[in-house]
Amino acid sequence: MSQHVVIGIDGSRASSTALHWGLDYATHHKARVTLLQVADDSFLSDRAVFRSESQAVSDQLLKHDIEEARDYGFTGEIDGVAIVGHPIQEFERISKEADLIVLGDHTGSKLAGAFFGSRSVKIAAVSACPLAIIPLEYSEPTKGVVVGVDGSDAAQQAIAYAAEEASRLAVELTAVYAWMPPLTPGLEQLWSEELVTAQQSAAEEALAIGTAGLASRYPDLTVRREIVQAPPIGALISEAQGAALLVVGSRGRGSFSRLLLGSVSQGVVNDLPCPVVVTKTA
Repeated sequence: MSQHVVIGIDGSRASSTALHWGLDYATHHKARVTLLQVADDSFLSDRAVFRSESQAVSDQLLKHDIEEARDYGFTGEIDGVAIVGHPIQEFERISKEADLIVLGDHTGSKLAGAFFGSRSVKIAAVSACPLAIIPLEYSEPTKGVVVGVDGSDAAQQAIAYAAEEASRLAVELTAVYAWMPPLTPGLEQLWSEELVTAQQSAAEEALAIGTAGLASRYPDLTVRREIVQAPPIGALISEAQGAALLVVGSRGRGSFSRLLLGSVSQGVVNDLPCPVVVTKTA
């Protein structure tokens, strides 16, 4: 069965950037594409005429972006859904039947119709499938794929996804483990040698376990392992500058925890250094 990529659109430059990235991804993966345009009904009057007009605008945006996809050169299977509703709920619903959701970044945007931006964090939190967020401006990558490692099941899922993408792109995979002692900044002199040694050992073990088996699955894949003594968010953002992709893991979708993305994932999503994929554990 072919993969299914869902691309969020809203008529903005950010969503056009996401559209092109998503189409390239779908082409490489031979995936079918669904464009999803959601007119946020929380800003609409209950009067039927407003909903009708919003639906008409959404339909027009959808038609335009399908035409743009064809003009861009996408020859695969593509369809679209234009609805009036709640964006987060609609993306959560469609994520259950998708392999990847792709959104543009609207950080700092004043576009009234843009429903992504900070909502990307919320959509990533409730999504049942991996979610890619594409920065408005990014150049040809000068690095390969970067993945965050911390020894968790979520990180293991991220490593698996990142290795697959790095192998497909024929680029290097960099696995980053970042840590900071739980001490007040400025009191580094209180760090004990035992603490540093224990953290170093934990980092090496997490990287070894996390990347175990990659050599046999991807014989041609080069894996670089980095241990960084720095806050994880900053370390990942710094390492991923110029990367083709940064992959981070997030917890599963429990009744309450599904509303929380995780501080590292959220921090990276709020300051995109490159296209970022947030993977999900079961």
